Amino acid sequence: MTSRTLRHYDDVGLVRPSGVGAGGIRIYDAAALVRLQRVLLLRELGLGLPAIAEVLDGQTDDVHALLAHREWLR
Repeated sequence: MTSRTLRHYDDVGLVRPSGVGAGGIRIYDAAALVRLQRVLLLRELGLGLPAIAEVLDGQTDDVHALLAHREWLR
């Protein structure tokens, strides 16, 4: 994962840092890292960034997210 990719994900609203440290270093909390893992998984499954945003913004918990992924795979 490159810093350029992380900046792009921030720019398009997929994964936002929880803060910015000295020198502009982005800081990610545990929730952002979990969201990043989901983004990476969905990319591996072949989803584009707009579809990933739709999936992530529509999910309320892990169970619903997994059910949505299963339905998408069918």
